[in-house]
Amino acid sequence: MKKIYPLLLFVFCLLLDLGAQRRYLDPVFGVQRTPNVDYGVNIGILTGAPVPETLKVDIYTPVGDSLTARPLVLVAHTGSFLPPLFNGQITGARSDSTVTAIASYLTSRGFVVGAYTHRLGWLPTSPDQNVRTSSLLQAAYRAIQDTRSCIRFFRKTVAEDGNPYGIDPAKIVVWGIGSGGYLALGAGSLNDFSEVVLDKFINTETLTPYIDSTIYGNIYGTTRAAICLPNYPNYPSDFELSVNMGGALGDSTWLDGEPVEPAYVGVHCNNDFFAPYYEGAVIVPTTRQFVIFATGTRKAIEQANQLGSNDILKTVDPKLDVLSSLIEVQKNNRITLPLTQQNILQGTDNFYGFDIPLIFNGTPVPQGSPWEWWDLNTLRAVVAAVNAARGTNFNADSLHLSGLATNPDMSPEKGKRYLDTIFNLVMPRACVALGLGCEASSVKEVEASEIGLKLFPNPVRESLLIETNDQNPIESVYIYNLQGKLVKAHASIRTSNVRIPRNNLMAGFYLAQIRTKDKMVTTQIIVQD
Repeated sequence: MKKIYPLLLFVFCLLLDLGAQRRYLDPVFGVQRTPNVDYGVNIGILTGAPVPETLKVDIYTPVGDSLTARPLVLVAHTGSFLPPLFNGQITGARSDSTVTAIASYLTSRGFVVGAYTHRLGWLPTSPDQNVRTSSLLQAAYRAIQDTRSCIRFFRKTVAEDGNPYGIDPAKIVVWGIGSGGYLALGAGSLNDFSEVVLDKFINTETLTPYIDSTIYGNIYGTTRAAICLPNYPNYPSDFELSVNMGGALGDSTWLDGEPVEPAYVGVHCNNDFFAPYYEGAVIVPTTRQFVIFATGTRKAIEQANQLGSNDILKTVDPKLDVLSSLIEVQKNNRITLPLTQQNILQGTDNFYGFDIPLIFNGTPVPQGSPWEWWDLNTLRAVVAAVNAARGTNFNADSLHLSGLATNPDMSPEKGKRYLDTIFNLVMPRACVALGLGCEASSVKEVEASEIGLKLFPNPVRESLLIETNDQNPIESVYIYNLQGKLVKAHASIRTSNVRIPRNNLMAGFYLAQIRTKDKMVTTQIIVQD
């Protein structure tokens, strides 16, 4: 190994700790957000008359990452299929604190994230039960179509546009928050049109289905209809992992264990008022009226386990699965749900139930989204802008108090604690569902001679050739600047020789980490013009 100059000693010490970092599990990269990318056009009904609507996605990419085949996570926000404020809620947009926190967390670990908005609009205030149920089902149907269009958009960019976002089209996750969870579950399981013409989806007066494919298009959104424009119909819509935070499934029969279905993981709060923990009524915040009977997260994940969709998750590394002992406790813990009085086992594999007491400060307070938070001053500014632009009369303080009614001790600290638990559930399962190869690190620092390491030329002008012996093929190469920042990385190399181009690396001193399966060498390199 080359001598490391005293000037770089502090960086070297830092990298002894950084050597334990694992892509996909630890924060390694910076985060860059590209907002308002068009991913498609479809017919929206939010203004009343059907009109074409441009669909948007904010794309988050890792800064300092040279890997060009990265897993993609599509994040669907909550909002009850209506715009923020109009839905009686503070949340419901790509800019929600929970959305941006999840996106930043994943991107810093080497994922590409697309936080997308789908078509919105339904009639929650209608006094007619058939109208409420049909318009909500139609809204969810359109949103599932848009979710699948967004998947196809990214696959199209790989096949036709030179892969500008650096994704692996075979490693895609749909991660839904609240009503977005309906999309993560529905886009994974709704693979037969007959599943949306069940008896519960038939108008009780006209005896006609709520969903008519000649009006709304097929379940993938790949056929032209009165309220459907096909987007990228030649690309597949499937994905590998569904993550649900507090959403529900339209009907349990949608899950049937077909090979096209993803693996499923999820969380739910035991006293969620708006979506069932196990199975039951869906209530919307706008009017707090019944809309439909649905399958909750706990039951849906159990079915996915039983049907074989989650067989791949049986290989999760137990060293990474820090919630495993708590999940085992929940699997054997019988509870009575405080709102529905259903007596069930609290847990199942690949699911985590948040046991939140119904009583808060002596008052019954149902909580279903403890991972959400907001800033009152920001809310006031948003409300003022919306009122000025739309002529509405929303009141920020009233909305704030309404939010506190189901999240009374809301704060960034509280929200992030819940997200940390959710990440502990999801990340080790994402590793195996997507085949990412992340596992507990057993890498040790060794001398260059132990792996037969050779680097040349050094100083580097155009590229650096790195070689090891055949017994220690290179897994990855990480290059750090004097501040300890990762400025260049090549992962999943799996060969005994690799040429690392300089690209835009500025002249100066750097430390390079060459990692094999279980060994790591840190050495100095110099870049010259």
